[in-house]
Amino acid sequence: MSRKRTRPNYHDYPPTEDFRTGCKVGWRIYRDRQDAEACAAAARHNAVIQESLGYDFGYCSPGSIDKLSDGRFEVCIP
Repeated sequence: MSRKRTRPNYHDYPPTEDFRTGCKVGWRIYRDRQDAEACAAAARHNAVIQESLGYDFGYCSPGSIDKLSDGRFEVCIP
């Protein structure tokens, strides 16, 4: 008997202006604070799913927003 695995209900991120990647997380960069906040909400949701599957983000915090020196907003994503 085989069991069909269902895909978790991941949320999509708003289109981004720029991005960076790292070993455990990535970062999406937005000009608009509202887009950054929408991305952060999706990142927090997706991080809960990945944590439940045993993923470790190290010291990074998916869903956090940092304001860059050029006025854009950077969101940590899982």
